[in-house]
Amino acid sequence: MECLMCQGVAEEDRCLCFWGAAICSACEVRLMELGVDEPGYDTQVRAFRLLWQRRFLGTRDYHLVEGDQA
Repeated sequence: MECLMCQGVAEEDRCLCFWGAAICSACEVRLMELGVDEPGYDTQVRAFRLLWQRRFLGTRDYHLVEGDQA
C-alpha cells in the first residue's frame, strides 16, 4: 500500500488504514506530533481534504433505488 502522506510504502500490518487509504507508522507519529503552526501542517491537511473529497464524491454519485436501505 502507498502512504497517503509521504507516498512511501506502508506495510499493511504496521499502518493506519481507512477508506482505502493508508498512513505509514512514521507519518502517523509525525501527524500526532505536528502543530498547526509547523511546516508541513498544510500538506497534511490537504492530503486529508483530498481523501474526504474522493470519499464524498464517491457516495454522492450513489443513488438509492426504492426498497434500498441507507
